[in-house]
Amino acid sequence: MASKKLITLGYILVFWGALPGILAALAVWGQRLFEQRLQLPKLFAAGILLAAASGIMLALSIAQYTRASGNLPISAFPPHKLIRTGVFGIWRHPIYLFSVLFFSGAGVIFWPAGFILVAFPALAVGTLLYAKVEEAGLEKRFGSAYDGHRRQTAILVPRLFRIIRPLFAVLSRIFFRFQVSGRENGDLVPPFFVISAHRCYLDPFFISLALKVPVYFITTFEMFRNPTSRFIFSRLLALPKKRYKPDLRNALDIRRRLLEECAIGIFPEAERSWTGAMIAFKPEALKLLRMYPDIPVLPVRLEGAYAVWPRWALGPRRARVSVSIEKRIFAGRVESSAELEARLSRLIEPRRASDTPLRPIAAGGIESVIYRCPDCLSFDSIQSGKGRDFRCSNCVARFELFSDFSIQKIGHDVRASLESVSRRIFVGPENLIAAPAPGVTGARAELAVEKRGRLKVIGTGRLILSTRDVTFKSGEPLVQIDLESVRAVVIEGARKLQIYGGRLAYLFQFTLVDQSVLKWQYLIVEAVRRRLGFSPSTA
Repeated sequence: MASKKLITLGYILVFWGALPGILAALAVWGQRLFEQRLQLPKLFAAGILLAAASGIMLALSIAQYTRASGNLPISAFPPHKLIRTGVFGIWRHPIYLFSVLFFSGAGVIFWPAGFILVAFPALAVGTLLYAKVEEAGLEKRFGSAYDGHRRQTAILVPRLFRIIRPLFAVLSRIFFRFQVSGRENGDLVPPFFVISAHRCYLDPFFISLALKVPVYFITTFEMFRNPTSRFIFSRLLALPKKRYKPDLRNALDIRRRLLEECAIGIFPEAERSWTGAMIAFKPEALKLLRMYPDIPVLPVRLEGAYAVWPRWALGPRRARVSVSIEKRIFAGRVESSAELEARLSRLIEPRRASDTPLRPIAAGGIESVIYRCPDCLSFDSIQSGKGRDFRCSNCVARFELFSDFSIQKIGHDVRASLESVSRRIFVGPENLIAAPAPGVTGARAELAVEKRGRLKVIGTGRLILSTRDVTFKSGEPLVQIDLESVRAVVIEGARKLQIYGGRLAYLFQFTLVDQSVLKWQYLIVEAVRRRLGFSPSTA
């Protein structure tokens, strides 16, 4: 006990006695040397402001460290657990950072030239070297967990996801009346899987904001195809996954993040719902949870997100959003995939029968999901505008979309949910390729083919489906994809159809111009099933 007190006293004398004295001496010497040569403006006000702000943050950092570790921040008494929350979740060494800024503020008040040119470089370099030595000890002590902490924190400028978070928090309170419940349900300390239903592009931001911990969300590889989006999404902690074929790199990334004690975000449906109803979980998602039965699963019930930005909508709109954090569970070792899916679905499916937009609903873009008239069942005849109504160009029937996303034919009293209408117009086997309606199997599209990880645009032409192949006709040589070679048919966004297959197993991406990509996915999947007896992957 006596030795601990002596060590503590020694640290106080060195860092808060000798160090300020050495810095002051260097600053005085530098001031005499450079004062006449370098005429700096008075920095008294800036120094006071910097010293006051950094002093507050320094006190906060010391208090948090002491509360979490039970000791003063002294290298001789390292913490028993890695501190990854609060200011320590933003900056790797907040005590050192704000100490440097505090001394800098005090120094420029009295000796601006001498401190900036002499004392500050010595202080900054010395602190960085000391921090590097300390990091080596922390890495040895905490292993992979410290690697994860280092990946999420910064020396000076916070990571991009840390900068965006407070901005998104303000916008969420204003535009989405954002609310969170259930934080008391369990320990939110990683590692764990967090799962939720997927309804709009903003879901990862809503969930991360609610949990207050960094979450690595598994996202489509398309976000990483060009350098700009790769730079942004990698810094938003996205883990890219190729949906159209097995992705070993993604599996290794997930394993590495779990070893680093990070949170992994999974949308088990693997895509955004078109109608707001739950989609069957993808087998890969359930397999992943069962691979790590000792890693807890945190279900999150996200409500109102579909009203914010339906997949078919042309843009976002205001709606109330709430997040309910459920109790952590574990994927049972003897539990079947079907049992696990049923248990998780009950925990993440939105409970509200309807969403409540804060602005009038708009039907613009609904023809992407309602690709047949609900009345006459003609294909590609729905036309929408800026309002809440839409019409059929074939039978001239008019329909109205309500705030709970139910649909009613104008002049009639019966409403039907978007999900039930979608089921009614579904492209079933009875009206497929054998006797297609006019225009069903041909669409204008832009074709791009994956070459060395990048999509190269081939041109614009006509996409045609037959009982044997998918054909693309344009000014370029004919592109044919034999149905027997198709291994995956997935939808990217709301307009892009990706087919993985062909003689050389390429990825073909068709951006549809005048027809529903959802309809085309159903058409091709059913055509392949008829020819081969099994369906290609749609994950």
